[in-house]
Amino acid sequence: MVTLSQEERIYAEQGRFAIPRSRNYLTHQALREEILAALEPMLFSANDSSYRARKDFEEAFATEVEQTWAVGVHSGTCGLFLALRACGVGPGDEVITVANSDISTTAAISNCGATPVLCDLRASDYNMDPDLVEPLISDRSRALLPVDMHGHPADVKRLREIADRHGLLIVEDACLATGARDYGRSVGVFADAVVFSFAPYKPFGGVGSGAAVATSEPQVHEKLRLLTAYGAGRGEDWEEEIPGRQYAIDEGYNLSLDGLQAAVLHVKLPYLRQWTQQRREIVEWYCEGLAGTSATTPAFRPESEPTFRSFTIGVDNQQECYHGLRAAGVEAALHYTPPVHHYEVYRDGLPNAANLPVTECLADRLLTLPVTQEFTREDIDHVTRELRALLRQ
Repeated sequence: MVTLSQEERIYAEQGRFAIPRSRNYLTHQALREEILAALEPMLFSANDSSYRARKDFEEAFATEVEQTWAVGVHSGTCGLFLALRACGVGPGDEVITVANSDISTTAAISNCGATPVLCDLRASDYNMDPDLVEPLISDRSRALLPVDMHGHPADVKRLREIADRHGLLIVEDACLATGARDYGRSVGVFADAVVFSFAPYKPFGGVGSGAAVATSEPQVHEKLRLLTAYGAGRGEDWEEEIPGRQYAIDEGYNLSLDGLQAAVLHVKLPYLRQWTQQRREIVEWYCEGLAGTSATTPAFRPESEPTFRSFTIGVDNQQECYHGLRAAGVEAALHYTPPVHHYEVYRDGLPNAANLPVTECLADRLLTLPVTQEFTREDIDHVTRELRALLRQ
């Protein structure tokens, strides 16, 4: 367990990180008038304006990510669970995924009654290794759940070929990758359903919980709508629909995206591509500043156009760099360390957990550096200067 030094506790308690994980409040200040204008109808007019705001955002976001539909939901965690259910994953099934994500990924599978089966990674981009998937497929396999880790697109086009050969579905966890592209297309287009998160620290964040499940599959979309609206539907023997009558045809949930979040996100959506490019420029500055050091940086396929929720590098002295940066006012992080199969909740084991050498190696080396589009070159120079000193120790 990582313990904070006295200096780190002071920074954390007082919010005094000189280089924090996000400065999205600066973007909100710049968009203040647009945001307030979008929120005003929901605060001071008819209640249905909130529903209209969600619908308008869903349609715009679906277009942005090259899907037919997007269903706004409460969080990325909910989105993964709902997407799996909408794809028919249930008790007795197996879903092949990775261990270097947070518990939302494996928990979504388990909460459907299915079993997560763990696949190892490619060391280059920290994503599921397609070459290792087919040996894990059994007669219980139902779906693949790749994660676009740190904003790096998993090779879902190759996974699609594997899935089609074996009659499997794909639910893509793009919660960290809104704005990323692969093979010239938006992340998610090769999956049956893709989940994007809008939490504040994500590449495209709102001001609280929020997410969307996008799909171009009519049956998946229909099921998503059903599950996010209490399972409400029309009885088979009804001759006419009576407004206001409640009737459930499935056990659904109240998990729709809040209209206030939808309104803020709709204002921000036209800037997504610009912000994605700014994140890439920030990573270029990091690479320039760390050139010639012992730090290793991710390498991407030629087709891959990542966004960067953060910039995650490999270092030999992970703990020293982590604590040293935070003591210097840089909000570095150790994301997905340890991998989920080491968590107490999985003490009884997960299938293939003993065969993840790359996952285990990366967990001991990876260090997450902050990225947010509001950073300046001076900010990144400060981080790399502190990190270079730590790498020499």
